[in-house]
Amino acid sequence: MAKKVLTGHLINSMKQLYVILLICALGAIGGCKTDTAPPGEKAAKVAVNIPAVNGDRLYASVEKQLSFGHRIPGTPEHLACKEWIVSTMKSFGATVTEQAFQASFFDVENADAYNIIASINPDHKQRVLLAAHWDSRMVAEKDADKSMQDKPIMGADDGGSGVAALIEIARVMTENPIDLGVDFIFFDAEDNGVSGGSGGWCLGSKHWSKTKHEPNYSAKFGILLDMVGSKGAVFPKEAISQAYAKKYQDKIWQLAQRMGYSDYFVDTRIGAVEDDHKYVNEAGIPMLDIINYNPNDNNFAHYHHTHKDDISVIDKRTLRVVTQVVTTALYKESERSL
Repeated sequence: MAKKVLTGHLINSMKQLYVILLICALGAIGGCKTDTAPPGEKAAKVAVNIPAVNGDRLYASVEKQLSFGHRIPGTPEHLACKEWIVSTMKSFGATVTEQAFQASFFDVENADAYNIIASINPDHKQRVLLAAHWDSRMVAEKDADKSMQDKPIMGADDGGSGVAALIEIARVMTENPIDLGVDFIFFDAEDNGVSGGSGGWCLGSKHWSKTKHEPNYSAKFGILLDMVGSKGAVFPKEAISQAYAKKYQDKIWQLAQRMGYSDYFVDTRIGAVEDDHKYVNEAGIPMLDIINYNPNDNNFAHYHHTHKDDISVIDKRTLRVVTQVVTTALYKESERSL
């Protein structure tokens, strides 16, 4: 009798356990699309998986670029960095195209330059374009030491930070597949114009806008990242971005502020900045520019075009925050919830 009672209890317990497991399983299925936003971001109304980016990897990526030396078109250091970007993006499963062209600036004539286009989910109809320039500046005309003004700078933030952000976003996508086509363009020959003049700036994006890597290429919108890694950075709303891509710029700034980053993404508006996004916009793709610019001083950061633009200006938090905001925007766009 005792044995039969024990068996009955066992059967009832097993039934209860089965029900509990079934409820948990259904709950897990219903909750698999939870919002895994980074610390500081409020829970999203629309459930979406948002992977976290890695600040240490971002910082290491900037260091890696600087290890090649000055990335000036036509130099061995430039070519070595190009090969690293290409191989890194291929390692993430991206389809990579190298768009070669000739660049002339200062006393350099017809240097070999390359736009690097890497695509994740290249056959997806819904596309977003991310971009940064990967070259560094040949002179440091703003340096306080006049004897150093004709020497090349390292470009840790002005070039290096944007490239690091793109590479980290691509890495995250390989580990967290996204229902979106994302094209990464590393523009070359952006940063060797003459201050106050119109020549030499944005040569890679000018070339791409006239000769796209795909004849009928288009994207819903684009984001340019330029100088996105220094301590104390501020990202105001730049005028060309507002003119061409206001809807997307406003959405991303609102997103960043909801995530708790209103100290970086401010609602202050500034004038037009000639940057790669200008020519992408003129090619018919609305693109906004996330660029460090102090609206109070009406100028770029103190290290801009000086030899202070080295690894010492890079701040892991700033670099992580900007990369996380862009990553979050992409995953929300993949769910049509941006």
